[in-house]
Amino acid sequence: MTAPPTIIPFFKGRVALHAILRAAGIGPGDQVLLPGYTCVVVPNAIQYTGATPVFLDIENQTYNLDSTRLESHKGQTWVPGKARALIIQHTYGIPADVERLLAFARKYELLVIEDSCHALSSTWQGKPVGSWGDAAFFSSQWSKPVTTGLGGWAQINDPELRAQVLQIQNEYPAPPMLKALILEIQFLAYNALSSPRLYWLIQSLYRTLGAMGLAIGSSSLEELACALPQDYQLGMHRLQSRRLRQLLNNLDHHIEIRRRNKSIIEQELVRHNLPTVKQPSETDVVFLRYPVPVANKEEVLTAARKERVQLGDWFLSPIHPNLEKWELAGYRPGTCPVAEQASREVINIPTDHRFSEAEIRRTVNFLGRVARPRPRSSCQESSS
Repeated sequence: MTAPPTIIPFFKGRVALHAILRAAGIGPGDQVLLPGYTCVVVPNAIQYTGATPVFLDIENQTYNLDSTRLESHKGQTWVPGKARALIIQHTYGIPADVERLLAFARKYELLVIEDSCHALSSTWQGKPVGSWGDAAFFSSQWSKPVTTGLGGWAQINDPELRAQVLQIQNEYPAPPMLKALILEIQFLAYNALSSPRLYWLIQSLYRTLGAMGLAIGSSSLEELACALPQDYQLGMHRLQSRRLRQLLNNLDHHIEIRRRNKSIIEQELVRHNLPTVKQPSETDVVFLRYPVPVANKEEVLTAARKERVQLGDWFLSPIHPNLEKWELAGYRPGTCPVAEQASREVINIPTDHRFSEAEIRRTVNFLGRVARPRPRSSCQESSS
């Protein structure tokens, strides 16, 4: 697999999204529709343009936008004429229902932006995610399918929009050399030290160093407070850009590892009577993380830290990782009940090359001991 010729690199994936919105002329008075099960940096990028994020609920099998409910919210949460764009997120690597979502978007003349940060190489009806809409943005942050330390890129499928995004990218300076070198050191340390059993220790150390200003964190304090950081509008340094191209040109090996690990994870989950993901027949999923709903998420994560078992907590809330003051991101509590329930229940298992078969079995054995099955609820019934 080779890198798409149309990638436009930025300092982070969220900056690529912001550039796409700017290029499309989206701003004050406009609405942008998106799932209420996302990272806070996504609605931030919308708000930084002056537009309003409008959160829509997900369905509880794929954790993607519930395409059957979009029309029912017309005139309530979103308004035809004011709504300008739809962000389609492919959560955990699972492709969203692209066919229905595109039909909805075309009906209301919405720009379609795919959030493909989790879903590099997944396909819908044989076509890669990121190539269905008008534009897409990807991330190469630490936990993503490929990593340059921090980074991201836009993939633009509309020629006119691409010209506008390129113009914006050309306006953005590259990060200072010092910042690029710090990222290089972090990248080398990450590759040398990162392993499933050291995950919690390294995460704690990384956050401590970030708070002290000795490491470059994924999100700044300003971003977590939904404020625009001073150094937000940056391109990608040539050091990271070179690495990104190399990684994208050599994806096949890593994809095969993720496919293998997904198969082992599912075999082990079935063996322990834990739920597996129901994958739509139109999809070929390359999982970034494998989601598992449990009834005792907090207890599972606490025990995982104690026993040095790597698990992810995505998403802790509809606007991860924020646990309060959701209104700052434009989210009103209760807006997306299925997403809020998923935030309370879902943990995830990484699928990357650091996970050997033995480590996967150890991880799922741990879940078999500690996790309690999720009870069926009214939210689940209403979304099925």
